[in-house]
Amino acid sequence: MKTLHGDGILSIIEKIMKNNKNQNNPTIVITSDETMMSSYTGGIFLGFSTCMPTGIFPSWLYFKTIAPPVPRKKGRAIQADYGLRMVEATLRENGFNEQEVAVVHPKDLKKTIGDETEIIAVGGHDILGINPPTSEFVEFLQTGPPLNRLKFIELIKQPAVQNRTLIVGGKSAWQVAEVDIMDRLGINHVYLGEAETKLPETIKSILKNEEVPRIIHSNQPSTHQIPSIKGATIHGLVETMRGCGRGCDFCTPSMQKIRFKPIEKIMRDVQVNIDSGLNSILLHSEDILRYGSRKITPDQQKVIKLFKKVSQTQGVKEIKTSHISLSSAYHNPDLIQEITEICMELPNQEIIGTQTGIETGSPKLLNRYMKGKALPSTPNEWPNIVEQSLGLLNDNNWFPACTLMYGLPQETEKDVKLTLDLLDNIKNTSKIVVPLNFVSMEGSALSNDKSFTAKDMQPIHWILIGECIEQSIDSIKKLQKQNKKIMTPKGNYFKTKLVNYFIKFLINNSQKYIKDLKKGKPPKDYQNLKKNYRKPEI
Repeated sequence: MKTLHGDGILSIIEKIMKNNKNQNNPTIVITSDETMMSSYTGGIFLGFSTCMPTGIFPSWLYFKTIAPPVPRKKGRAIQADYGLRMVEATLRENGFNEQEVAVVHPKDLKKTIGDETEIIAVGGHDILGINPPTSEFVEFLQTGPPLNRLKFIELIKQPAVQNRTLIVGGKSAWQVAEVDIMDRLGINHVYLGEAETKLPETIKSILKNEEVPRIIHSNQPSTHQIPSIKGATIHGLVETMRGCGRGCDFCTPSMQKIRFKPIEKIMRDVQVNIDSGLNSILLHSEDILRYGSRKITPDQQKVIKLFKKVSQTQGVKEIKTSHISLSSAYHNPDLIQEITEICMELPNQEIIGTQTGIETGSPKLLNRYMKGKALPSTPNEWPNIVEQSLGLLNDNNWFPACTLMYGLPQETEKDVKLTLDLLDNIKNTSKIVVPLNFVSMEGSALSNDKSFTAKDMQPIHWILIGECIEQSIDSIKKLQKQNKKIMTPKGNYFKTKLVNYFIKFLINNSQKYIKDLKKGKPPKDYQNLKKNYRKPEI
């Protein structure tokens, strides 16, 4: 029998440690900042709180209680942002295996990144905090820079990230797509567009030390190029379509070609989420009512088939939707009713949450910048469409979070007054109204226009914001009285109490401004700011 001496034992231990290390050191690490890697204790609309600035609520407490990390196992995220999952799936379908590609929470980068790790791919929705509503919240409150910006900078400055090839992509990658910004932040490449077409070849070229452009522009993939996800997503989000088809000039999804994923592919993604232990599915689209229809009129049979398939999947207890069009709802009330009947049969379904765009009460602005929004009706009918569709949604137990755009180019005081008139007509409906300042975003038809800032605000804009805040608070309080848990977690007494405290904290801090806002008075002197947190310091 061979005896192992000290050197032999040490050699074996080193080999074991090396093998274990290799198992945890993927070649490509996919990640995002902390604001993107949480389920927000299950409250879908609480995700908006990641747009707030620092100085409002203690950040350490926020990330422990309101936006705690997603579940992780052995350094890998069990749930992750859908965009990260799509990058993972795209690479896995193009020659990389499970050991080589890992989706990782930023807190786990240090223990996951190792000698074999060559590429860090970072995604995000608003990495520098200059999209609405982040830019608006930060500029108005002036308490500090936004959480998403701070956490993004914190992520890419981690020692573990250094000396690797850093690629930044996602919907807000345009914010850093300038060589001087990239150099200051240590970003090697910025990837603009959808992952499926050019990302695999880009990654392979980097690994071969081939020449790769600093800024990569991708093409739009067809639906057969879009792979099925390999791991669960936050909120059980499942993509059903890409693109919008209504053509709003200020929006980026409207610039995408409209494409629908086959139901078989959607159901595979549903099953991946259910198999991971989730029981709620969030159907993502720009308008779920138009799933399967290239025309402006919904294909009701396809939409109903989709909802029935998902609802009949063993383990699904609740269905949510990311977006709908108010015009689609208005012109198809029977479709809303039938979807409601399907969803309300599920054991955890109390209400159906969704997001939608009101944007304006001015037919003139609608005709100029978002003519397709009211179709098949005319822009002149838009105010009535908004009023009637919100009533229809509420009657069917839907609760929408609505966006409203102000400061569009060539907007007049009359346009804002018409929007205020519309708000007055819908004041008794249940909804959240999030007022958004116009931001000139790369990839939109208005990318060359000037963004609208606090310095551009007139008294009537402050009145508009005050009205939106007041109506939103009234609706949230109404939901809380009805014990509807669209913003709070289910089944956990402690978490529910904690989230309710956070919501109450935000409401109380907002209410103190409403009276002056509705008089047209700004919260601060924005003409003479000593520091403007809206502009990133990088």
